[in-house]
Amino acid sequence: MGYDDNPRMVRVDFFKPSGKWYSTEAIKWVSYDETQIHDAFREALRAELGGRLSEMIAVCLHPYHVNEHPLMIKEW
Repeated sequence: MGYDDNPRMVRVDFFKPSGKWYSTEAIKWVSYDETQIHDAFREALRAELGGRLSEMIAVCLHPYHVNEHPLMIKEW
C-alpha cells in the first residue's frame, strides 16, 4: 500500500477463516458519524469490494469514525 493523505482511506487486512493472513486493501470509509461504527465498516466494505473477499475476516485497526476503535468482522 502506498501513502495516501486522505483520512477516509483506511487499511483493512483480510484473513482466511483459519486465521492466516490473505490480503491488505485500502478501503474508502463512507460515513464518519452518521451510523454505528460496525455498520459503517460493513457499508464501506460492500461499497468498495462488492462480494469480493466477503468470506474472509476483515480487520481495521484505525477506522475513520468519531468512535474509532479496532474492528474485526467475520461476516459482512
